[in-house]
Amino acid sequence: MLSLLLAAGAFRLVTPPVDDTEAGPPIEIRLDGGSDAALESKIRGILGRYPAMKRHRTTRFELLSDLPDEESARHGRLLERTAHAVDDFCRMLGIEGDDSGREGRRLVIAFSSRTEFMGFAGRSDQVHARWLAGYFAPKGGHMVYHHASDNPSVRDATTRLARHRSGGGDVDPAQLDALESFSDHATASVVIHEGVHLLLHEQGILTASTENPIWLIEGIAGSFEPHTVSERFGPGRPENGRTAEFRLQLAAGRVPSIASMIEARAVPDGEASRAAFYDASATLCSWLVRNEPAGMAQYLARPNAASATPEQGRHIAFEQAFGPISSIQRRWLEAERAAAGLPRP
Repeated sequence: MLSLLLAAGAFRLVTPPVDDTEAGPPIEIRLDGGSDAALESKIRGILGRYPAMKRHRTTRFELLSDLPDEESARHGRLLERTAHAVDDFCRMLGIEGDDSGREGRRLVIAFSSRTEFMGFAGRSDQVHARWLAGYFAPKGGHMVYHHASDNPSVRDATTRLARHRSGGGDVDPAQLDALESFSDHATASVVIHEGVHLLLHEQGILTASTENPIWLIEGIAGSFEPHTVSERFGPGRPENGRTAEFRLQLAAGRVPSIASMIEARAVPDGEASRAAFYDASATLCSWLVRNEPAGMAQYLARPNAASATPEQGRHIAFEQAFGPISSIQRRWLEAERAAAGLPRP
């Protein structure tokens, strides 16, 4: 249960008598704060700047949100499920993260308004990419996102339907349900994706730094995005939330090569190229986790081998873990074509 006994300030636990000795004094446990003074100060500052936000707490996360309480509770449960999925992923590969130095909960900030999200991103973290729906800030140690219902395209569609209805037109309830389902699923995907970034970074398994290849950082997080939110998710599943789009790209012959993904220094510009990069990276990472788990564990331990050039180093590290890139490319795409029912090229 999210925010159990929060906001009430405190509850009192009375120590029971032992034999015939007198009971001790009540022990007061305050739940409106934590032991991390820096985190508490940061939370107070955010709540002071955004008075509509409420503070929610789960086992591993502090969630500041201006979404309805029921929605915030769902997000809290989704964050905890993400943490369990990351634990499963680590067990599957036989790797251990170093979370020993971590005290307290991770900070998550959720906005209902995209405008307020973008304002916070620019002011607090110098993040100005307007296509983002969420991000993890390694220096700040927090993740931030906005609900997809305030995505411009979703908002425009909702407005058009509302105007049509107010003008006396008929609106199919299925259209409204589809928009709501899309927004909820898109938001859940962002929560999970950024939560994976945060957890893997803090455990030292895959840090969000320029030392690690962008395709791996984004591909691992993308491989956790769910096909269906109500089901279990993670790269060990044969399909994720990006599989369908990837297979459309595969059918059209527009899948980026593994070599080009390894060499990429940043996510490509342009909506189509960016989407293809994310879809391919997520699908490849999931395939490698399922089919080459020992190689993936080795690769995560050393994703960039030393070499004369960074590009050569990235190719060397990949092939040391998985074998020749050309062989992995062929096996991966053949498997995906077979799963999608596509003919061989």
